[in-house]
Amino acid sequence: MELSAALIVRDAEAVLADCLRSIRDVVDEIVVVDTGSVDGSRRVARAFGARLFDLPWRDDFSAARNEALARATGRFILYIDADERLLPTSRATVASVLADPSAVCHTVLFRPQRGYTPYREHRIFRNDPRIRFEGVIHETMLGGIHRVAREDGLRIVPSPLGIEHVGYEGDQQGKHRRNLPLLRRRLADDPRHAFSWHHLGRALLGLGDREGAAEAWRHGIDVVRSRPDSTAADCLLYGSLLQLELDGAARTPGLLDEALDKFPGNHLLAWLRGRRLIADGRLEEAIAVFQGLAAIDGATFVDDAVAYDARIFGAWSRDALGLCCFRLGRFAESAAHYAAAEAAAPGVIEYRAKRHLAESRASAGP
Repeated sequence: MELSAALIVRDAEAVLADCLRSIRDVVDEIVVVDTGSVDGSRRVARAFGARLFDLPWRDDFSAARNEALARATGRFILYIDADERLLPTSRATVASVLADPSAVCHTVLFRPQRGYTPYREHRIFRNDPRIRFEGVIHETMLGGIHRVAREDGLRIVPSPLGIEHVGYEGDQQGKHRRNLPLLRRRLADDPRHAFSWHHLGRALLGLGDREGAAEAWRHGIDVVRSRPDSTAADCLLYGSLLQLELDGAARTPGLLDEALDKFPGNHLLAWLRGRRLIADGRLEEAIAVFQGLAAIDGATFVDDAVAYDARIFGAWSRDALGLCCFRLGRFAESAAHYAAAEAAAPGVIEYRAKRHLAESRASAGP
């Protein structure tokens, strides 16, 4: 047996069938560990021929995921969640991916949210007892993957496969309330886990606590500052805090410059810099920033480690260019940029209104 899909599930009836439908023709077995569903999740799993196991929920994502890994019998494991879908592919493509004898792990193109660009995640890895998840939340098996790679002389290989996550759609307050105690427990055990500080801030913001979110992100930034090196994901802390401050009266002095110095290629930070330049009246400099972003095709862009809201390459940058040109009296250019923003986001009425205003100013002449 080549490939086992391993899932943990709880009350996922609404999304589980679409996930299993996306994988059933390209995996050799589906392992589902149910952690206490009271809906029809078990029935859906059985309908797709899954091997179904029960495990009481112990407020520990790693424990549940490792139970699924222990039950898998394939040579490789695809780790996927009920609110994710494997993008259309073929068994032949999957077989060609798994045929590489040098690979301990294959990354996939992972889109965390509709409207975002994908990045690479480690989702297919050898079925090896040395590879297990760690952490009650934000669980990761990367330590085991890298350990096996070192010990066995294997490597991590990118694949053409893709996974799309749909779980951020709809009301997220239930997830935020569930995750808060787990995040606080994780941070009590490991206060230097920067990504958990970021997630804590997102959960608090989602529950309406802006001050708590800002405080969490500042804690995470202090962790990043204390380390000799930064990871690409550390930029999320800076980006989230800077976005929170974007339309507020307060700015953390020097934070944007610090972030740009640490992450010079980050496109969200570039967009935030452009917004800051507009606020400071430096319109020509802002135009150069937004032109660079608008030149990127958000539909095809891929980063190895970071996902971006694709609007920063499309409607948001075009809207900003329209504003800059309007303030400079370049009304025809402004109208063209607003038209491009409108085309990228036809449901946003304000772009149409801005285009009409710029066109009227342009037709009025000097």
